[in-house]
Amino acid sequence: MKSISAFPTKQEMRDHKRREIVRCASEKFGAEGYENVPLDAIAAELGVTKAALYNYVSSKNDLLMQCYEVGMDSLIAAVEKAMDIPGTAAERLRNGLETYVVTMTRKDMQYLWNYIRPLLSPGDKRSVQTSRDQIDSLFRAVLQNGIDDGSLRSDLDPKIASLVILGAINWVGIWFRPSGAQKSQEIARAVVRDALLGYLA
Repeated sequence: MKSISAFPTKQEMRDHKRREIVRCASEKFGAEGYENVPLDAIAAELGVTKAALYNYVSSKNDLLMQCYEVGMDSLIAAVEKAMDIPGTAAERLRNGLETYVVTMTRKDMQYLWNYIRPLLSPGDKRSVQTSRDQIDSLFRAVLQNGIDDGSLRSDLDPKIASLVILGAINWVGIWFRPSGAQKSQEIARAVVRDALLGYLA
């Protein structure tokens, strides 16, 4: 006999609604600019009242932070998957960094690089730093793997190398324009190639 799926719990329904709010907000912030999208517009897009929206967010800044946390989780997952391939550590590092750039420059992601810093509260700064530490740890580990397998220079300091490489890569989120002559994949290949110059064995 075919089993009947249980109905979603209240918490599951609440989590689903929160994800929909974050998805809608990310798309609108990315398309129209954070400063141009009031909470009323997000509520209207979702077909709910602004009062109902406040059951899930305390302010527009709170919603931005929720978008950031979901976005960073997505970015980290994409990079982890991209680096889970056969090959040398240098090849995995290149693939992970290119994926980082392509994911970061999506319309529903890139606005985070422009807006998140000026709007942080002290508590938000800790959360942002935690996400950035996770990303740094991913790349620092593969840099050490590259030293060990000989595909990267043996005299590298993984900590410094990760900070320098990510410092260069993160600027793409500030200056990249989807309407430009080059697509994100082309930019990713070019930027990562230059960022890794001098690090390869």
